[in-house]
Amino acid sequence: LVADLNGSTGNLAIVGGPQSGKSTALRTLILSLSMTHTPEQIQFYCLDFGGGTLLGLKDLPHVGSVANRLDSDRVRRTVAEVLGVVAKRERLFRDLGIESMADFRRLRTADPAGEGEAAGLREDPYGDVFLVVDGWPSVRSDFESLEPQINMLAGQGLSFGVHVIVTTSRWAEIRPALKDQLGTRIELRLGDPGDSDAGRRKAGLVPEGRPGRGITRDGLHFLAGLPRIDGLPGSENSSTAVVATVERIAAMSNSRPAPTVRMLPD
Repeated sequence: LVADLNGSTGNLAIVGGPQSGKSTALRTLILSLSMTHTPEQIQFYCLDFGGGTLLGLKDLPHVGSVANRLDSDRVRRTVAEVLGVVAKRERLFRDLGIESMADFRRLRTADPAGEGEAAGLREDPYGDVFLVVDGWPSVRSDFESLEPQINMLAGQGLSFGVHVIVTTSRWAEIRPALKDQLGTRIELRLGDPGDSDAGRRKAGLVPEGRPGRGITRDGLHFLAGLPRIDGLPGSENSSTAVVATVERIAAMSNSRPAPTVRMLPD
């Protein structure tokens, strides 16, 4: 999955019925990527419309912002900030003759101080940027004006290292224009197996009442891990485990944190 997100299929959808483990799988993904990359290599900007589970990640050095439905200004500013990354990189790539994100990552890795061939990259404080939307239907109902902007990010962002991750309860809630751009797909237990991309028969084999279980696009069964590194089984005290994991990652980080979302004064 990490390889997919770093490649050409680097937009992701996590789809599942109520209490199927969507937000938990999302936290596992964010923490896993944060444990294998520095805050200068990847950054997350989260729109938390799924019940507040992403709020526990706000102190992660890889997370630039977590905004919920009530903080409408921050929601809009978050999307605008990520759009700005694409616009600035489009100019930067043209001016420096960078052909792809693979070249961008290579130059950054070979010359982290930003000297020589990579001198012009010092003005870009971002690495691979992930716009995370936990609860996609809220965008369509409460922030309708942002939907075409996020669709544009999904369609054009990968060329400039910007990824879109969304969670939702049904595939039908994602319009075809966006769904076609979501190359990596995780399907947990659906409320109606007939809505499955893999077909009713295969989707019906995913056990009910077992959060984190689902099927891949190839119809293979999978089990998502829990967002904890304390070695304890089960989801009890998961919020405490997430906070402890965030604190441990933050303590081990020695690079600059993700740029924060800039807000106008109140």
